Amino acid sequence: MVQMANRQAAGERDDGRDRQSVWTKKAAFWVVVWCAIALAIRLTHLASKPPWGDEIATILFSMGNSSRLIPLNEMISVDQILRPLQVTPGSTPWDAVRYLLTEDNHSPAYFALAHPWMQLFARPDGYASLWAARALSAIFGALGVPAIYLLAWVSFRDRAIAILCAALMAVSPFGVFLAQEARHYTLASLLVMASLSCFVLSVRALSEGKTLSWPTTLGWILTNALSVSVHYFSGITIVAEALTLLVLLVKQCRADGAVWRRKPWMRIYIAAVGTFVGSAVWLPILLNFYGSPQSSFLRSGPSSWKYWVDPIAQSVAGWLYAVLSPITNFYGPLAIAIVALTCIFLLLLYAPWLIANLNRAWGFQLHQPQLRVGLQAIGGFFIIANLLFLLICYGLGFDITRGHRYSFVFFPSILILVGAGLSPFWQSKGSSERLVEGRYFEGMASPTLQKFSQVKLPFVKRFISGKTFVIAVIFMGFLGSQTITNNLSHLKFYKADRFINLVQAESKFPAVIGTNTTIADQPVVVGIEIMSTAWEARTQLNAPDAAQRWPTAPRFIIAENNAAKGLEADTQLAKSLKTVARPFDLWMLNTSPDLASAGCSSLESGNKGSYSYAHYVCD
Repeated sequence: MVQMANRQAAGERDDGRDRQSVWTKKAAFWVVVWCAIALAIRLTHLASKPPWGDEIATILFSMGNSSRLIPLNEMISVDQILRPLQVTPGSTPWDAVRYLLTEDNHSPAYFALAHPWMQLFARPDGYASLWAARALSAIFGALGVPAIYLLAWVSFRDRAIAILCAALMAVSPFGVFLAQEARHYTLASLLVMASLSCFVLSVRALSEGKTLSWPTTLGWILTNALSVSVHYFSGITIVAEALTLLVLLVKQCRADGAVWRRKPWMRIYIAAVGTFVGSAVWLPILLNFYGSPQSSFLRSGPSSWKYWVDPIAQSVAGWLYAVLSPITNFYGPLAIAIVALTCIFLLLLYAPWLIANLNRAWGFQLHQPQLRVGLQAIGGFFIIANLLFLLICYGLGFDITRGHRYSFVFFPSILILVGAGLSPFWQSKGSSERLVEGRYFEGMASPTLQKFSQVKLPFVKRFISGKTFVIAVIFMGFLGSQTITNNLSHLKFYKADRFINLVQAESKFPAVIGTNTTIADQPVVVGIEIMSTAWEARTQLNAPDAAQRWPTAPRFIIAENNAAKGLEADTQLAKSLKTVARPFDLWMLNTSPDLASAGCSSLESGNKGSYSYAHYVCD
């Protein structure tokens, strides 16, 4: 009998290992599939939209160039103003770091990494490739699929939830938006997921009274240091993790007042000190550009009701953008109707229906012992991270919810929570198998779980199956990602094509586009907005119909404010304009000086494509 029992036990172990192997292969297959889908979505129409100022800055520093290559206080050509976006022979990643730290306000790691990539894929004419600049971000964005799978697996030890999270990342409209920018947010998001994985492991270890392993501790320190070297706002992720752990410590101290000085927590203190040392190296640089013109656009004051409402409204919109995106940009007679209908459907019907069902599922999942720790860790982190955002908005007066892109610091946690909420609906019908903590459980469709087998549609007495509900959520995310790739939503912050089209339509004479810049002690990048218009103008000049659109190539001028040199921008501008053959149309960006002394009369001022302009005729 004993031998038979042993043989039976051995057979069950072998059967379990076989099924685990099958599950691992299935999971790997789906991760690869969703990663491929993610990359395909992110590469769609990648270079179809003109770059805006921040992308211009990314490209020029990644090329190892300085914005000071642009001649100031003189009339220059398209090629001259775009000199920082051309290959400089002999430039190195160190040049990218050196110029960035001198002129800009961002961490240097991404730009140093992007330098060889941009050199490798430079265009034959010597210019940087916009497609290559965005493709690097898109690749990092697609790698977010396996990264969030691992984060979900660490959080729940449940492959079904992990695969759902991978699918959500692949089609996430916000994820696609970040990935199609020539910026460093997708790499920063990857490091956020790595840090969150270590964070969840630490919460799990502390909850079980265990000590976090040295490899995980050292990996956590290194990841946090790297994340800050990619984007300073990754520090918000680190602070949110620390505060979540502090809440756990207070809770444990209530049960055992001496727990804070035991070995498990001592290991956490080591991770905290190591992270602080690895991050503090950037503090002097951070303080150097605090209050600089490059951060002033985030400034807000309590003079308007929008000061109080915008951060909350923009935060909620940012959460929803993780899984859906309405059409907000459409042209034609039906434009208003289409935009209104999609917004009403998604924001007033679909979103409340989705949230109500997810809330029901979260309540169920919190009662599952194998999922509770992960949900509490990720959920607590999400709440505290958003409270930190509001503290920065209302306490420091910097509205960092504007534009949504800074949400990368907690974006993965949204998809983790949504994936965990969708799981009961996916596994609610029939006998299913799940791998939890390395063991298999059959027949998970318990009577309790059966309540997720059907989902009521809003406002009608009809039901869909739980799996159909999950598929619908993923499909809505996919549709949202298509609005991003097809430029129907979440537009670039500046649309150079709209402004340049206005210049073409309204200019009766050769066009000159100008702006001013202030050179001072604090870091400043010269002319990134006007460079974005020059890039679009050059794109049109190289188009087959260039002769019809541009009889004469536009010229550019950047006037300099420099107190140290005694230079005043309006004076420099007037001097430069007197050297230009008349007549010509002058378009000034972000300034509207009195140019009567230079023989220029003002026609109109306005805003097009987010570019504030003043139009003059000089004759």
